[in-house]
Amino acid sequence: PVQVVGPGDLDQLAEVHDGDTVADVLHHGQVVGDEDHGQLEPGLQVGQEVEDLGLYDRVMHNCYRVNSIVLADAGGPRARIALNAGDPKLCLAVLRQDVLESLLERALGEHGIQVDWRREVARLEQGAGSVRTGIDHFEKESRGYVIAHTEWVVAGSSTTEVPYVVGADGYNSRVRRALDYDFPEVGRAQYYAVFECNTDADLQNEMTVVLGEKTADVLWPLPGGDCRWSFLLPGHSDPQTEEIKDVLANSGFGHFPTERLKDRVFRGEGSRDELLSDDNLRRLISERAPWFKAKINAVKWRTIVRFERRLATGFGHGRLWLAGDSAHLTGPVGIQSMNAGLAEGHDLAVALAAVLRDGARPSILDAYGQRWLGVWRELQGQTLALKPGPSPHPWVVAHAKDLLSCLPAYGSALGAMAGQIGLATAAVQEAAEAG
Repeated sequence: PVQVVGPGDLDQLAEVHDGDTVADVLHHGQVVGDEDHGQLEPGLQVGQEVEDLGLYDRVMHNCYRVNSIVLADAGGPRARIALNAGDPKLCLAVLRQDVLESLLERALGEHGIQVDWRREVARLEQGAGSVRTGIDHFEKESRGYVIAHTEWVVAGSSTTEVPYVVGADGYNSRVRRALDYDFPEVGRAQYYAVFECNTDADLQNEMTVVLGEKTADVLWPLPGGDCRWSFLLPGHSDPQTEEIKDVLANSGFGHFPTERLKDRVFRGEGSRDELLSDDNLRRLISERAPWFKAKINAVKWRTIVRFERRLATGFGHGRLWLAGDSAHLTGPVGIQSMNAGLAEGHDLAVALAAVLRDGARPSILDAYGQRWLGVWRELQGQTLALKPGPSPHPWVVAHAKDLLSCLPAYGSALGAMAGQIGLATAAVQEAAEAG
């Protein structure tokens, strides 16, 4: 009875916990096995939700385990956060995107739920007792004469009627647009130069967050002796993207998110090729993390990614509900959007099952939306900040403002994690008064 719409991991996980409430999962992203199948997903939070879904052993068998976060600057490590404090099973898992998708699809199949690949919701009509959806079906078609190529084209369409639709359909969410929700920026977009490298470094199952005066960079350990460096590029922008975004907003068309991956020349110090050169990688490491003395044997993959920071004005109402990137976008360091999104999917599944199977009042769905809107106002620094705790570390206190978006947690878990480094959570005004 529930239709889940989405382009990535979240739509596949959103309803596994209460699978008998789900009629359909429509996936309009790439098919597993397409061009990006080797991309790694750093930082899947392995906690209670993963264990409840029966995925713990499968994820751990296929991942590189990260047990702690090192906080550092150019001078070296300054503090450390244990991710498995109080529970040895807790960690962050790094695994291939296609492996993660396969694990999640298999879990759905075990609950009798089919993923309909190459589908896209083209129309949504919310009525008093149901939602009517128009669905386009895509297939590849060969085109061209001198230079042959294939394109995805609409091969057919169908109409369904379901009691609820869950929009886990990413930053350009059609479900969010059907709700007529605004999606404003809550901070300036961030540009990162990302390098995936083979190295002889022993990273000891730790990720490292490197803080500078205007930067927050991250070093991820990866399977097979690889690592991923992500360097914030302050002062850089994509002029065309920024102009289009601002023109649309100023002309009354609303706040439209933009594509993350870019191939154009960026404004700032040098072109895209220069920013992603081996020489620039060495320069960035030398300037921001000179303590990283390991040899870079080869750069396997490199790109520039634009990360927007946005929050929808709501998480849903009536028979249309949101979870994941369809409702929020943030920076990459704390991998908050993905992991909180998985928890949102879990909570929404439980609420929908209670309404459809147990006869609960639909107001529990409103409670879901209010709760997670509040969580994200905290994570994006609108209502929550970090302040010095009972035993503050001077370096940590000096970087407290930057650390909120770097910690992979929310709610009480965020407070516990902050407590490990001498900080505490507080309302924004209280934190400001505490200095």
